[in-house]
Amino acid sequence: MGRDINLKRLCQREPARTLLTRLMALSPEPLSLYDGDGTLILQSAGQGLEPPARVEVLIPTGDGPGIPARVTGGSQAGLLADWVTFILQKEQDSRELARDTLSKYKELSLLYELGEKIAACVDAAELATLTLTEARALLPRADDLALGILTGDESLDRLRVQAGEGGRFEPGQTLGVIDGITRQVLTGGAAELVNRPDQDARFQASPGLLNGIQAMLCVPLKIRDRVLGVLLVVSERETAFNAAALKVLNLLASQVGLALGRIRLIEARVEQERLEESLRLSRAIQTSLLPGEFPRFGQGSPVDLYACMEPARQVGGDFYDFFPLDEHTLLLVIGDVSDKGMAAALFMVMVRTLIRANAPVCRLPQRILGTINPELCRDNDALMFVTLFVATLNTQTGQLTYSLAGHNPPLVLGRDGSVQWLPGDSGTALGIVESARFCTRTTTLGPGDGLILYTDGISEALNSQLEEFGEARLMALLQNRARLDAAQLVEIILQAVQGFTLGAEQSDDFTLLAVRRGD
Repeated sequence: MGRDINLKRLCQREPARTLLTRLMALSPEPLSLYDGDGTLILQSAGQGLEPPARVEVLIPTGDGPGIPARVTGGSQAGLLADWVTFILQKEQDSRELARDTLSKYKELSLLYELGEKIAACVDAAELATLTLTEARALLPRADDLALGILTGDESLDRLRVQAGEGGRFEPGQTLGVIDGITRQVLTGGAAELVNRPDQDARFQASPGLLNGIQAMLCVPLKIRDRVLGVLLVVSERETAFNAAALKVLNLLASQVGLALGRIRLIEARVEQERLEESLRLSRAIQTSLLPGEFPRFGQGSPVDLYACMEPARQVGGDFYDFFPLDEHTLLLVIGDVSDKGMAAALFMVMVRTLIRANAPVCRLPQRILGTINPELCRDNDALMFVTLFVATLNTQTGQLTYSLAGHNPPLVLGRDGSVQWLPGDSGTALGIVESARFCTRTTTLGPGDGLILYTDGISEALNSQLEEFGEARLMALLQNRARLDAAQLVEIILQAVQGFTLGAEQSDDFTLLAVRRGD
């Protein structure tokens, strides 16, 4: 009970006054209550003749000797003293409850205001700086405290200082060595209060950046059960951090953890959208590099040609190309880069560019491959390679001159409905061996004959049971399709493959090029 309690005022306040007055009226002896200064507070006139017994009552307190209240009277004096003690204790409890309630109200009000500030943060560094400012306000005043907000990636093997105060934590600093207490908070997700870390075995094993501190509070920043980092408060002097400080920092950290998780989700979403936009742009650029206008019989062309490329991702490593070398010679190309995604797409662009640059000079497929292969091998740190089929078609005579560089041999469709492989060794892919040699073969496509070029994404397409579409199924599909034009041939193959793989993820790019000679 504190010394700020006015005993006279308390005893004259209802209902204490009525209770004490009635109690004193029941006593057969006179009773008097004095405060510590000897001031009379209450008095009653008793009926008995016995001399009053003097009783001095010391009201005990938790923080001092108490309030000396003197009760005089007979045998009832002790009872009156007990009631006065009870009333004083109730008053003290009431005041403590009021102070605690006020403290909690202020604490909640502060955290509510902080919550609004935190909710407005959209930047992790700004959030960390704000957190330290508010944490400092919630802690007892001390000049030797150092505070830090440290966050990590999924593994939490290394922590990065997002914000620091007090000189020990430098923003941007990376901690490769994490002390044992902080490590336990990161793994267990529970706050730690250690007033003598130098005597803690966990800390002694590897103090790291915290070497020399005398006390520490370490509170996890987490969202649900996932720990994102810690709020650290350390002192280089002996300091008795208490449970109240730990509790308020835990409340603060809970809000910061939610905000930090939200910021990370926003950043991840923005980064994902940026990547998707980049991939959409890359796909548009890649698609624009592939020929989109095809020679058709109806347009007076001696050949009917159609092609398509469906990447497994936003961008792919497959490609096709065709362009005239002269009035009667058409160059046909199909290729498949070893990887997928952006890297494969960039490699594909380089291959296509080299072919277009060298084909008008080299003309023969064998020479084209032999010229661009050293260029692809040079500075190829990623060890990427590309399989190619390159051919020239004389649109007047039907002579087809071709070379294979590790690619699937195309299928020849006879006007009689027959299907057969174009003969020739598969050869070596480009970008692997700089001294590789390539050979050229020649055949003739008769009037009405067709040629199907494809990448292994077609033949190796997998269904949900991990079965391949296969070359035999592809050959059977094309039997007796002599009357279909190039676009129809491409469409039936795509439909067959997509129907076969229904329910399974597309694992590779689908690329097809079909060409037919006129009758």
